[in-house]
Amino acid sequence: MDNKSVKRLKQMHGSGNGANPGKLYFAFWGAFALLYIVGIALPLRVTPHYYNRMSRIWNWTEVMIFFLAVYYIIKTRVFQWRQAVIALLLGAVCLISLFRDPRTADIIVTSICVTATFYAGCRLFELANVENASLNINIVGSIRYFGLGAMISIPLAFLNALYFSFTGQIRLGNVLHSAVFALKPAIAEEVIFHFFLLAYTYFIFSGKEESKIKVYIYALLVVPHELLHYPDLFVKSPIMAIMMCVLNCVFFGLPMALLMKKKNLQMAAGMHWFVDFVRFAVGF
Repeated sequence: MDNKSVKRLKQMHGSGNGANPGKLYFAFWGAFALLYIVGIALPLRVTPHYYNRMSRIWNWTEVMIFFLAVYYIIKTRVFQWRQAVIALLLGAVCLISLFRDPRTADIIVTSICVTATFYAGCRLFELANVENASLNINIVGSIRYFGLGAMISIPLAFLNALYFSFTGQIRLGNVLHSAVFALKPAIAEEVIFHFFLLAYTYFIFSGKEESKIKVYIYALLVVPHELLHYPDLFVKSPIMAIMMCVLNCVFFGLPMALLMKKKNLQMAAGMHWFVDFVRFAVGF
C-alpha cells in the first residue's frame, strides 16, 4: 500500500489526526451488546436453524466481525499473496468440523470468517506499524510454539475436564478424532476473537502509547469471547452466568489473550487446542 493510501485510511478512522479513536472501539462494543441482547430476548422458534442461544449469538457475532474484516480488506486495496494463502489454509482446516457437527452452514460461515479475519488482521498490523510475530515464524517454529502452548495449558485442560465431569459422565472417546476436531475451535476462535481484534485495536489506537491502551486491548480480547459461551445460562441464572464468565475470563480467556499479545497466534492456538482436545477426548 502506498503512503497516501495508508494516510487516508488512518485519517478515516481517527488515528494520527487528533480524532477520538475510542468511538470506533465503543461502536464495536455497542454492536456486540445489541446482538447479544437481541439474541437472548428473541425466542428460539423465530430462528429454528439454531438449536440454542449460544450458537445463534456466536454465529451472528462472527458475521459481524466478518463484515468488519471485509471492510478493511477492501479499504487496504493491496493484495498480499502469502497472507492470503495462509488465511485460506486456516479456513480450510476449520472445515474438518463438517465431519463432526451437522451444522454445515455455520461451519462454512466460520471458515470463511477465519480466512477474512486472518488476512485483514495481517493488513491491520502493518497499518498500525506493529510487528506481526505470528507471520514471521516458519513451519518448524510454528509447530514448536503450538506445542509449547499445549504444554502450558495442561493444568487448565484437566481443570476444564473436571468441571464438565460435574455436568455429565466421562466417556473416553477416540483420541485421534478428538485431536483433529479440536483444531477447528482452536484456530477459529483464536483468529477471529483474538488475532483480528488485537490487530483492530492496535490500528484504531495507532499512535497511542501502548501502556494507555492495554485495558482496551485485553477487555476486547477476553470479555466478548467469554460472554458468547453463556447466553443460555443468562436466561436460566444471570448471577451464575456472570460468575462463570468471570472465572473463565481469569482462567482461560486472559491467559490465551496474553499469549496472543505477548507471543504469537501459534502459541495461543496450541493452548486452546489442548484444552478442547482433552474435553473432546473425555466425551464432552
